[in-house]
Amino acid sequence: MLLAMWMQVALWGEWGGHTSQNDLVAPSERWHRFYGWGAIGARFRPTKRLQPGLAWRAGHFISQDRSQHRFTRTTWNAIELTLRVRAFLKAFSPVAELTFLRLSAQPRTQEGQVPAGSPATVAAIGTGWGAGVSWTPLPWAEISLLYLRRRPQTAYLEGINGPARDRLEGFVGQVGFIFGATSQDRSRFQ
Repeated sequence: MLLAMWMQVALWGEWGGHTSQNDLVAPSERWHRFYGWGAIGARFRPTKRLQPGLAWRAGHFISQDRSQHRFTRTTWNAIELTLRVRAFLKAFSPVAELTFLRLSAQPRTQEGQVPAGSPATVAAIGTGWGAGVSWTPLPWAEISLLYLRRRPQTAYLEGINGPARDRLEGFVGQVGFIFGATSQDRSRFQ
């Protein structure tokens, strides 16, 4: 009961994307990826440094191998349990996140069909991490810029049999609103 009385909750949203060349395939293949996603979530702040949370992320990415004229589009969503660590209690601080996730993905070819030999929906669990900077301009607002990487345990993220653990990655911006924040830091014993 005492912990609940002093705990702050941050509700946040994010948007991000990335483009990369997939280096987890055969050397003769050059898959290029174009990512985009958004997320919403809540972080519980029993301390301002250590913040467990829950998030829902959804997005899509396009993978193409120009030399082989192959193309897939994958939509996905994930439920994540996160643990965020803020290094400093000042307005600017580096942040790091560890994540455990359950992902569901639906890969499709350029014709909108399920790739041959692939399940229509791919479900997997995985882990992830993130790192970046956080700025708290007001006691009730937080802005973060992060690089995130997620590793679901599946070989069919693109619908084509690939590495045992593929990845989702990107740069994101987050905006959060903190409920229960005070205008100044005070001792709990005052």
